[in-house]
Amino acid sequence: MPATVSSHAPPPPMPGTLIPNHEAHELRGIVADFLERDNTRFPGAQPVSFAREHITELQRQEYFMCEKTDGLRCLLFLWWIDNGTTLEPLTFLIDRKNNYYRVEPALRIPYYENMNNPEQFLFGTILDGELVHDQYPNEATPRLNFYVFDCLVVNSQNVTGKTLDKRLGRFQEWVLKPYHNKLRSTPNPDLRPFALKEKKTYPAYSIRQMFDNVLPSLKHGNDGLIFTCKSTRYEFGTDRHILKWKPPHENTIDFKLRLGDFPLIDPDDGEEGLIPDYDVMPTSFQLLVQHNKDNYQYFADLAITPSEWELLKGLQQRLDGRIIECYRHPSGHWKYKAEADGTPRWRDDKKDANHISTVNSVLESIEAPVTEDMLLQKEEEIKKAVYFMQGRGDKYVPTSQQQQQDGERDTKKRKFSNGDGAH
Repeated sequence: MPATVSSHAPPPPMPGTLIPNHEAHELRGIVADFLERDNTRFPGAQPVSFAREHITELQRQEYFMCEKTDGLRCLLFLWWIDNGTTLEPLTFLIDRKNNYYRVEPALRIPYYENMNNPEQFLFGTILDGELVHDQYPNEATPRLNFYVFDCLVVNSQNVTGKTLDKRLGRFQEWVLKPYHNKLRSTPNPDLRPFALKEKKTYPAYSIRQMFDNVLPSLKHGNDGLIFTCKSTRYEFGTDRHILKWKPPHENTIDFKLRLGDFPLIDPDDGEEGLIPDYDVMPTSFQLLVQHNKDNYQYFADLAITPSEWELLKGLQQRLDGRIIECYRHPSGHWKYKAEADGTPRWRDDKKDANHISTVNSVLESIEAPVTEDMLLQKEEEIKKAVYFMQGRGDKYVPTSQQQQQDGERDTKKRKFSNGDGAH
């Protein structure tokens, strides 16, 4: 199925050095205190799958839309260390397993109230985003960029209780503006370990623009759209106001792979007993889903061809127990999502497979998909509803009429610029 193969660089591995658990425990406590939480679990918000009823939801509340980057989701934590004489910045990435990685060189973002003072820097900041390999023209290797799409804490101030537009505004003013100011004033700025970028958002009704212009021009992989409610707070864990839309062929599930038994052979080495023959395909490739903590149950079999088995063997990697991303083939069989080189999309960034509730939600999207055409057909209704929500219903003009007016204005501009209308 060609649609399952990415034409862009795969998501990057986590950079940096894994922090030992006893040290990470202290950092988890600091993060929990910032967020005013009584537990130290990974605080990142998780979307729900876009269903048909969500088209109506986009007409009830105002949503921001952005492309769903095919990258590595993590939180960026800016902190500090006392080296004995001065304070120096520390930069950590937190993955979905709640592991902490120290990345160097640390990001030294100027303090927003005194951006020209090289001694002051921003810390006590937690940003939500995605690490991405961006492929630029005429460059052999991709660049590592961190795209920020939300903000939890800035300068030790918890902003999760604020609305999305306020959170993004705080990120732009206190983080991005000082960061860009430093880049502009620094000859050949050091963009290691990665460059910081803002994930661009659009009104929820800019659907045709997204499909026709934005997605085709991306420098990285994409597997859908994200709609985030403008007026709600940041929710830890599942957030029903973050909607994840994927085209039908991208509706995937993350399973835990469990290999069956291997056939036994006599090694013929003079010793008694049979041993497994690991060159031969096992009796089964079971896909397991999580029902509750440490309780995995069989869901389906992964369909593997002999050539795919040879490829898997050639990896010389552990297969049993890993999280693997799969899609349902039109034949009904479950197949693994393949990278450009044909290898499976392993989800080693995730501690657990999808919960059965998530699986059922994805299955619902597979059985009753929301297609690109469905979204486009509702674009005008969403636009009209948003204009009235914003209190500017009198300014609403149907897109077709707006395009006609824009075309007429462009014609007049060309006419006058050519001197045809001069007196």
